[in-house]
Amino acid sequence: MKLTLEKLFDQIHKVPQIPEVVRELIAQVNNPDFDFMAVAKNVEKEQVIALKVLRLVNSAHFGLSRKIGSIDEAVVLLGMGQLKTLVIASGIVSSVSDIPGINIKEFWADSFLTATYAKWLAEQAGLENSETVYTAGLLSGLGTILIHLADPKAANEIDQHVKAGESRPEFERKRIGFTSEEACAALCERWKFAPELVDTVRQSGEPLAYDPVLPEACCVYLGRFITQAKRHGLSQDEMMANFPLDVWKKLGFSEEQLSEKLTELLTLESGLDGLAD
Repeated sequence: MKLTLEKLFDQIHKVPQIPEVVRELIAQVNNPDFDFMAVAKNVEKEQVIALKVLRLVNSAHFGLSRKIGSIDEAVVLLGMGQLKTLVIASGIVSSVSDIPGINIKEFWADSFLTATYAKWLAEQAGLENSETVYTAGLLSGLGTILIHLADPKAANEIDQHVKAGESRPEFERKRIGFTSEEACAALCERWKFAPELVDTVRQSGEPLAYDPVLPEACCVYLGRFITQAKRHGLSQDEMMANFPLDVWKKLGFSEEQLSEKLTELLTLESGLDGLAD
């Protein structure tokens, strides 16, 4: 029986779920008046998330002068914006167990970078909702997880064709009738995320195939392109030679700006790799 998007979740024994506190944070991600200190109390009740966040906060990446023992302390030293990012990332990571056929640590490292790059591009392009772009970048790869859970044979076949140079969205449509981004968007709808976030995820695999083109989806697409190029060991010159300039220009950037901006972007680190341990 061929897998369809309608039957996808029926084939998955345990559909990934996220804690309510993370759902609440994502729903409020662009609300400047959001009372994070009240939510911080709930974060501390989610022991797995709290421990992951505190371990990361105390890592060398953040270079704090003293050891942090509570979420409240972390808010004071890191600020609500940074801590919100850590909590959301930790909650999403905790929702997915190890998957046969997937290097989960590598998967999350790539998702963290995609989100980091996408947010930076959104800020450079002057978009007001860079936090939504970040979350979409973080989530955008989860469709591949869902396909592996529902139909491992099809997922492995797709992965092999992508490694051979085929377009993932095109081969996914040919093999299973939908794309991993569409699967991820369906998951986001189940998680009751905002339509803006769902649409950004859905369109991020082929942003120019939609009308109107969402600049947020372009940011996620470019973030993943750069991440994958880096994963495959491409030099900056090789990235530029194969760069999707049509998507780049939809963000208002010129071809002349590519070298300078790419140089700066490639210095960024996600700071989140410890969450996948």
